[in-house]
Amino acid sequence: MGDETFVGGLSIPQRSDDSLILLQDARKDGYDFITTNLPHSSSLFRRDVTLIESKWWSTSIVGNVASPNSYKSEMDTDTSEKPAWNFGQDIITALASNDAQASSQAEQQLMYMLDWAAHMNIPAVILPPITATMNKYELDCYGRFVANNGLKASANNLQLWVRVSFHPKAIENFHKFHRMCDGALNVGCMLMMDLEAVNYVTEASLSQSMDLMHYFIGSNLRAISFNTDVFLSNKKGFPTLPKSIQFLFVEMLKRLGRTCRVLVEGVPLHYLDNETDVPQGHDFEEQESSPLGHSGLLLYIQYLRHLRSKDEVKNVIDTEEAKMETGYLDHLQSALQPLGDNLEFSTYEVFEKDPVKYARYQDAVEYAIRDKIQLGQLRTEPTSQDKNNISILVKIFVVGAGRGPLVNASIRAIKTINTKYTSILGNNSKIQIDPRIVAVEKNPSAVLYLNSLKRFDPNWKVVDVVQCDMREAMNDQFLSDIILGDEANKVDIVVSELLGSFGDNELSPECLDGFQLSGLLKENGVSIPQNYTSYLAPVTSMRLHAESHAHAFFPSEPTQGPGGKPCGVLQAMETPYVVRTHAATQLHEELPCWTFTHPLQKEGLPLQDAAQNVDNERYAEVIFDLGKEGKAAFGSGYQKVNERLTLLAKSDIGKGLNERFSNESYTIHGYLGSFHCLLYQSVIDQTLSSVISIAPSTFSVGMFSWFPLYFPLREPQIAPKGSSAKCIIYRKCDESRVWYEWCSEIFVNNTTINTSPLHNPNGRSCVVRL
Repeated sequence: MGDETFVGGLSIPQRSDDSLILLQDARKDGYDFITTNLPHSSSLFRRDVTLIESKWWSTSIVGNVASPNSYKSEMDTDTSEKPAWNFGQDIITALASNDAQASSQAEQQLMYMLDWAAHMNIPAVILPPITATMNKYELDCYGRFVANNGLKASANNLQLWVRVSFHPKAIENFHKFHRMCDGALNVGCMLMMDLEAVNYVTEASLSQSMDLMHYFIGSNLRAISFNTDVFLSNKKGFPTLPKSIQFLFVEMLKRLGRTCRVLVEGVPLHYLDNETDVPQGHDFEEQESSPLGHSGLLLYIQYLRHLRSKDEVKNVIDTEEAKMETGYLDHLQSALQPLGDNLEFSTYEVFEKDPVKYARYQDAVEYAIRDKIQLGQLRTEPTSQDKNNISILVKIFVVGAGRGPLVNASIRAIKTINTKYTSILGNNSKIQIDPRIVAVEKNPSAVLYLNSLKRFDPNWKVVDVVQCDMREAMNDQFLSDIILGDEANKVDIVVSELLGSFGDNELSPECLDGFQLSGLLKENGVSIPQNYTSYLAPVTSMRLHAESHAHAFFPSEPTQGPGGKPCGVLQAMETPYVVRTHAATQLHEELPCWTFTHPLQKEGLPLQDAAQNVDNERYAEVIFDLGKEGKAAFGSGYQKVNERLTLLAKSDIGKGLNERFSNESYTIHGYLGSFHCLLYQSVIDQTLSSVISIAPSTFSVGMFSWFPLYFPLREPQIAPKGSSAKCIIYRKCDESRVWYEWCSEIFVNNTTINTSPLHNPNGRSCVVRL
């Protein structure tokens, strides 16, 4: 049936009130689920409830709200006749009726449908559509009903998928609707790819359509439906999507292909010119009927699965990295307390598998050593055997060594120099690096691991292990001897991996300043990393915002366990979270906030004195023009910018865009924090540099050690067309804590129209302990 992450469903209007035969036919054709019209009254009867086991209702059947006046058995209807779609619009019209009796009846019918779906343990219900032209009062009445009943549905683990037209005004209406429902996590949208969508994509530019799809992805997109009448026919009669729709669908699969359901709706409208024709790559030996399958709609699901199997999709969501991160998608995690807590063995193990980070660190150490050799900053002496063989002493400190991956990276860098650069001094001398590496770690359990490596790994004979908080070096005898000794015996290179998702949020500045203040570093000593910059970008993500809100029920102190006092909404919504963004829409290129540089240098002062009384507080105002096209290129805020979409937007802008097809407004649910870090840049050859980054514009492809840091807004902000967003963010410190404070403004033509409260003032909800 193809890739397990692709879940395809089937909806045939004439057969949607009796699920038994349809489910059998659909599963034979490779569909994973079907839809059934929900009954609106207990006075009705249906055959399937007496014949289908509960396991099928709970896994393979999705409910559909249809207008009750069309509820009748249509099993004998000719399925080749194109139906009039019954998506339940009439019941919403009745709900908003001035006739109190009609309105009450519609509400009772809807309530019965949802109750019956919960009774049958149906996993999801498809609700009537929200369109671009929907009456405001109807939208309000619709939102009121779902707001009143959504919590009950959530308690029953019932997902509500609201049909939404592919149009900027329709998705704007859905955002208003979703706010009326208090941002409920179980209320998502199902994008309708129908003829209206085709017309929109035809008239709008492809980049505008892609930006709209991009916005849908952050709007809790749970499913996408394709009416059979949107498919074209190829030369042999097989169904195929219009090129523009196909492009949008494939790009959506790259983003949400692991979680978004796909639904085929309608009757068969495509027939093979020759029924002996078999689609390439498909085997019909198991099909008892024609190649059209048991349902008559086999070709549609095969075509959609074919799009899912394209290399450009598989290379994004079927890689080992993608599989490993699946459990983290949109899962909020508290940022680490690196000085207050000790990491577990398994946590170290996971991050050590990063294929990119330690390779970049190895390059950085290599470049730094080569520079120091060529600058004559390392002690050299001839070997006793041959005066042309030069031994070069280099002292490297790895602070926060964990289980030693940076030590290993440093050892590999030294081996590379000894192997490849034997004549780096530019004469006939052959060099041999003689390293002295010190691994400093405060976690006593990790220190045991480091000592074990020193005992059993021959490469670690050049390593000394010190258990110490790097800020308290004078309290350790080994380190204090270096501090009080000769300058020549101090540290040439200090290497650390103390960065957090926002760069400085795991106290790298405080730790490295403390190391510099200790006096361990030579005056010409270097730090790896050399500098790192924090970035912010606005994000639309109903899912992240709802997940943040759900943390209100988590214990305020994790050590208290499930029985602990809940932290409450205020604390939950004023806490930054580490998250692998997935169902999220970055609305603008990330912009810089501030930069930290190491070691700190002040003119005329020794390095140790330059680290006295350092002020690590920061402040930034970051302004985002939300009117820019090409937003889709920034994806979810994690992974590299999509250059293909960037070029598409530039091309379309050059041709001129029709403003009629631009988004009416955007909802901002918070800001995503990321970082760009220069580990080392050669002072001799500027082309040699080593960088790690999770900022989309410079993302280190293949690196997974960090996910973005999500700064939620207590209440989402609506940014109308032509507006800009400003995030004001502070990094604050006192003698025992570091914390962030942030707020957001929306303004048009320098006039502020919406301002959020300041989040986390004085660190009342979230701090990092020093």
